[in-house]
Amino acid sequence: MNENKGTAGSRRSDEPRTEAPSGRGLRMWIVIVALLVLALVSGAAVAFLKYPSPFLTLGGRAQVTPVATTLEPSLPDSPFLAHAKQAGLEACSTVFPVLGQLLTDGAEFIVQSEWNEKEPDRHPVQALVGLDYSSGQYTGAAAGLVFAAPNGASCEGAMVRVAPFATSCDNVLEKLPKGSTLTRNLGKSSVYTLADNGGQALLLPTGTNCIVVSVARAGAP
Repeated sequence: MNENKGTAGSRRSDEPRTEAPSGRGLRMWIVIVALLVLALVSGAAVAFLKYPSPFLTLGGRAQVTPVATTLEPSLPDSPFLAHAKQAGLEACSTVFPVLGQLLTDGAEFIVQSEWNEKEPDRHPVQALVGLDYSSGQYTGAAAGLVFAAPNGASCEGAMVRVAPFATSCDNVLEKLPKGSTLTRNLGKSSVYTLADNGGQALLLPTGTNCIVVSVARAGAP
């Protein structure tokens, strides 16, 4: 899909740039990558938004975090929430926007969401996200994916973020929570178990730089 032109059967929503709540120190950064494969048709939307909060500290949780099954009045406005309403999501009406907020916190971003128009509550919904950070901890581009799928009346999903750090993976290791340990090496990549039940970290060295992949999961009962 072209971001600037709608395709047949697609939808589009361009929200104005607004100020969103600042980050709350969310510790959901680098954990092991999950390969997400899905087939989506028809529904799509594109949105733009700027989040002013700083790029957050590295960290993360791999386990599923339970969230409410219905939209709460306190759920912040975001393109993900707008797209959930536009798509008519029910089971994933909270999981999808919550994961989107986790992914984009601290970034200026553009998001393209896709869903099944005919039966949105029987198929996955996904968002592809381009992110741009500018802070003392990280300045540069990143890419992300938000994925949620109904499971009966409930919903489960994940967010994946990939960011290239202009420093070695040895330097990135210094930012991991104290007490994190090496789990195993996967070829040239290294998997670390983060301290305090923080999940896992996948670090991929590329020359003198390091690619960091993060995942956070959420589920509604």
